[in-house]
Amino acid sequence: MKTERARSALDSRQLAEYLNGGKEKLQRIAELAGILKETEWGDKSRRYYLTRTEEYVDGLKAALGIWQLIRSKKISMEDGMEARKLLNFPGGLELHIGMFIPTLLSQATPDQQAEWLPKALGLRLIGTYAQTELGHGTFVRGLQTTATYDEDTRDFVVHSPALTATKWWPGGLGKTATHVVAMARLFIKGRDHGPHAFVLPIRDMQTHEPLPGIDVGDIGPKFGYNGVDNGYLSFDHVRVPRKSMLMRFAKVTEEGEYVPPPAANSKASYATMVYVRATIVEDAGWLLARSVTIAVRYAAVRRQTAARAGEREVQVLDYQNTAADLLPLVAACYALIVMGKAGMESYRHFEADRDRGDFEGLPELHATLSGMKALSTWIASDGMEACRRACGGHGFSQLSGLPSILQSPNSTLLTRLFDLRQTARFLVKSLLAAEGGKATAGSVEYVANARATLKERCAVRSAAGWLRSDVQVAALRHRAARLCCEATAALAGASGGAPAFEGPAWNGRTVDLIRLAKAHCALVLHRTFAASVRRMADEGTVPPATAEVLERLVALWGLAALTREAGDFLEDGYLTGQQAAWARAQQYTLLAALRPDAVALVDAFGIEDYLLNSALGRADGDVYRALLAAARASPLNATQAGPAWDPVLRPLLTDRPAARL
Repeated sequence: MKTERARSALDSRQLAEYLNGGKEKLQRIAELAGILKETEWGDKSRRYYLTRTEEYVDGLKAALGIWQLIRSKKISMEDGMEARKLLNFPGGLELHIGMFIPTLLSQATPDQQAEWLPKALGLRLIGTYAQTELGHGTFVRGLQTTATYDEDTRDFVVHSPALTATKWWPGGLGKTATHVVAMARLFIKGRDHGPHAFVLPIRDMQTHEPLPGIDVGDIGPKFGYNGVDNGYLSFDHVRVPRKSMLMRFAKVTEEGEYVPPPAANSKASYATMVYVRATIVEDAGWLLARSVTIAVRYAAVRRQTAARAGEREVQVLDYQNTAADLLPLVAACYALIVMGKAGMESYRHFEADRDRGDFEGLPELHATLSGMKALSTWIASDGMEACRRACGGHGFSQLSGLPSILQSPNSTLLTRLFDLRQTARFLVKSLLAAEGGKATAGSVEYVANARATLKERCAVRSAAGWLRSDVQVAALRHRAARLCCEATAALAGASGGAPAFEGPAWNGRTVDLIRLAKAHCALVLHRTFAASVRRMADEGTVPPATAEVLERLVALWGLAALTREAGDFLEDGYLTGQQAAWARAQQYTLLAALRPDAVALVDAFGIEDYLLNSALGRADGDVYRALLAAARASPLNATQAGPAWDPVLRPLLTDRPAARL
């Protein structure tokens, strides 16, 4: 590994400081890893051998261990958030921290916050966020759980009117949470006012038994993430006080009058989900970065096949096909991380606008982050599996660390197609608005000139011409504009006039609409990545040599997208066959140019070995010794005979009967 690192001119440390929020923060992350290693609950040596019950209990112990470090002033609250990432042990408090508290902060009144926030922050109550139902996911308007206001008693009656109304999936709901933020359709005087958020107790605070009218439990084993007690919940005419409804925006008076949220935007309750989407994009990048770090380091260590007898075998990473599999994924990590940071910055701007009562920017932000959530997790999950395959047989072992990363819900549970349809709906509406004379801005500014863009043709005249990011952006913009025009026209034709955004006409065009949304998000992602690297170079954030490597990485990412979906650019004549061939040739040139920087680029993620918990991805490259040591620690190796000897194997292989227990 020393030889690999010496080959690159890239300053991994300085780049890691930038990606992780600064020199002090990166150093603090290393210090926190050292602290966690020394605790009983932070020891990861048994992690891959735990039963589900052990995983659930130990996950809670670990979360409480971090909380106690914060409470005792040994670490700060910010340290605690980093410690959770390093520990990488999801448990019953995930949604308490990630959604219950943020929802109170964003949607509760000051009086409601005064009642619930101190208890939530002090873990005197534990909450979760219950929106998804057994029969309904991200289609929030279709939720069946109801909250009916009783004017006589001045309280709400919360009820699950059907089996499919059962809340399903919330983390921590199964056995941990005492309270929920439940999304329920608000009914007043027989009128349905749509989904609203309610804070409800579900368990007795002294016995932890379910309260009357509450049916709650764990949903059982999952593909992964089994330390989290994802749960189900149904209500049988449960009465809760009027103050249970979060009323920062919409309100219900004691007399039963509904006061809607600001007319500028009636979807204030979507703010929490928008926040989550903003975090998911960068999280997807970091999840993929862990897989890529493991795969690239292992491919640099692993050798396969010698050209001639007596020669040393070739490093797997030196094979062009391996580089073609892994180096675009390195680029994807950087693209997603910087996109996530940009998305969170946009969300912070929205928060400031929201606090002034301005919701004008919410539709575009919601559409952009919905699509980016879908695209980022698609890229990440496909990339994680590619990394696992690139590690051959050892990638199949849990000890590689790769299967547990692939099992993250950020890569497996997201409703990508629904999110992309939301993005497509916004794009079609934006094109119609632009053609009606309304201004467009932000990520959809290009639709104002969509018709003119259709006439453009690629001007590349050599393979080297594809190195320019503006050339790549122009190609991606052309595709997005063309697909937007085509999808809008097809939708209008199917609707028999103005495009319909639901019903048979819409449902019959979703393949093209999803294709449009993915093309738009690919444009936004590449444009943001290129602009971020350019800004880093211009501002001197990284040395010139590092900036050059990153610029090559941007070019590789763009060309990988273009060549992978070359048909999109060839079918309308934007590209010629020769231009497509030049793009592929330039991609191969970039793979060779970036090969010396591969290990340095993954080092620059600054991911601690403690977080990776991987025998294959160790920074020192001593993978085989680590793999054998971890295997020897398996509980099956506690005795040489093994647990099946007496009850099964001894009667089969010897004349002696099984031992009596």
